[in-house]
Amino acid sequence: MADRITGAERTIPCEGLFIAIGLIPENGPFADLAELNGYGYFASGEDCLTRTPGVYVAGDCRSKAIRQLTTACADGAVAALAACRYVNERK
Repeated sequence: MADRITGAERTIPCEGLFIAIGLIPENGPFADLAELNGYGYFASGEDCLTRTPGVYVAGDCRSKAIRQLTTACADGAVAALAACRYVNERK
């Protein structure tokens, strides 16, 4: 591993490793569709709803406490069911 500031290299012994590639969301292009919070994440609760009817958000792009694969998958299921309800209500 190399220190980004000094360039000094060192080895850290470990048996497992999780790599994070960043926490800066790229939601700007969609800001007209759904509200973003001050950090650039979509503003929504655990129901994955936005203030825009028919627009739902799921996964790490939305404001939430835990960003993990399992929570992103759960968000997808919640958002999909909400979208189905939205479509069915308009039939």
